[in-house]
Amino acid sequence: MKRHTLRGLTGLALVALLLIGLIGCQGGGQTGAVVSEDPMEIARARGLSPADVVAAVKTYQPTGTYDEYIMFASGGHSGQVLVIGIPSMRLLKVIGVFTPEPWQGWGFSKETKEVLAQGNYDGKELTWGDVHHPALSETNGDYDGQFLFVNEKANSRVAVIDLRDFETKQIVKNPLSLSDHGGTFVTPNTEWVIEGGQYAAPFEGYAPLDQYKEKYRGLVTFWKFDRGAFP
Repeated sequence: MKRHTLRGLTGLALVALLLIGLIGCQGGGQTGAVVSEDPMEIARARGLSPADVVAAVKTYQPTGTYDEYIMFASGGHSGQVLVIGIPSMRLLKVIGVFTPEPWQGWGFSKETKEVLAQGNYDGKELTWGDVHHPALSETNGDYDGQFLFVNEKANSRVAVIDLRDFETKQIVKNPLSLSDHGGTFVTPNTEWVIEGGQYAAPFEGYAPLDQYKEKYRGLVTFWKFDRGAFP
């Protein structure tokens, strides 16, 4: 008990010293961090050029206001999709897709486990991925903001994300392709989602290189998409 009390008193003493140091800096008697309401004075103290200041102002988004745009960025080996505000560049959300995401429970509840299991292949559980090239759904050739599609390069899978709640609703594994990288672009009214392959590969999964011309093929897959399947 005494040891615990001593540690507590030590912590309080350190906080008091820090506060005294900060008050001293603000009192004008010591050099230190510049406390000023003048933006030019702050810029000079920090060694910022006019271009630096302009860049900062262009990306600043005041609290309580919305960004003009939202970017859906591929998370690569995280297996997820990142939602980023523009111009602030703030990370607004991480959408769980091909990889469990503990902090938001993705891949731990019954429902999300079932979605992840859709991406398993040949009896093997796949809980990792390499996410590339998200694409928005379209109506008459314009983005409609309803769905987001993203491909998983390492295992040749495609995911469907519903933008009403920013959650993954379906994962499909391409049974013929070993890897993809061509994006998940859609036709003008999202009747089809297009998955492009990256490397020529044998449909059987393996063939010796001396059979390259006969067995190795590139692959583009058209997935039929039904919006009505996601009420």
